[in-house]
Amino acid sequence: MVLNELRRERFEDGIPPHDKEKPIMDHLVELSIRLRRIFIAVIVTAGVLSFIPVDFKYYIPLVSYFPNAVISYVLPKTVTWHGKTFAVHIAQYNPFAGFNLLIKTALLLGLLGASPVIAHEIYAYVEPALYPNEKARIKSLAIASIGLFLAGIAIAFFIVLPFAFKIMIVTSAAVVGSNTLIAFSDVEQLFSTIVLIALATGVAFEVPLIIYLLVSFNIVEEGWFVGENKKYIFILSMFLGAAISPDPSGVGMVVIGTAMFATIMLAAKLGAKHKRRGNDGMPIPAEVIPSEPVVFQDHQDQKEDV
Repeated sequence: MVLNELRRERFEDGIPPHDKEKPIMDHLVELSIRLRRIFIAVIVTAGVLSFIPVDFKYYIPLVSYFPNAVISYVLPKTVTWHGKTFAVHIAQYNPFAGFNLLIKTALLLGLLGASPVIAHEIYAYVEPALYPNEKARIKSLAIASIGLFLAGIAIAFFIVLPFAFKIMIVTSAAVVGSNTLIAFSDVEQLFSTIVLIALATGVAFEVPLIIYLLVSFNIVEEGWFVGENKKYIFILSMFLGAAISPDPSGVGMVVIGTAMFATIMLAAKLGAKHKRRGNDGMPIPAEVIPSEPVVFQDHQDQKEDV
């Protein structure tokens, strides 16, 4: 009680303003405004980035170049099985697949391009409820979150997906007698699968950050990540890798699972280290501590004043 009163007295100038309670309707109005800004930013960014020319001579816009580049990198053009080389082609079953693919690519470019605006609006919405030390910590955690997300996407796109598609096509080539192999997958479905797997891997790599927060705030004990439990953490990491990776050979599962296991164990150690420094919980910022001693008068003094 006393601490809250001191905090309100110290922050009467509005820093931080989270001690000034707002009606729930004001929060909902502010949220709707920020969501509208995010929506407009995504649409505008999608429109701008989609028509950026990649090839000025023939005017190839980014919206058509991007899916082609992604599919060309992930899907091998040829595979070899028992000395026989098979050419890989993509079939298109839906006549509207090209148009749908352009729309999905434009939205994806809009989300990626407007991500700084999205992050800013989310932070600005929760910022009034944060202390100065919490703001600094959230910024550092946001950087770590973005790094883990991009690392997961990179592992999926550059390692797991090319190998997985090659293995699946080789499996198909093993039962095909002709010299030409057609990958019977619609181009829209193929691109959507690539994007979903890459995003799922990126999201899965946010688990170590959650582990770090749970350990640093003493919600989960550090000892849970040592000894016999390491085996179960490793098994769960492999299970998650198998759920994400489409690779039937298990290589994708091993790559994703091993990377996740290593980052989870590192996150647990860093969280424990942070907790031992005494920074766990929600410490009182320096601004809350009054510069002069607080004198509390007893009831007798109050009666005399009256």
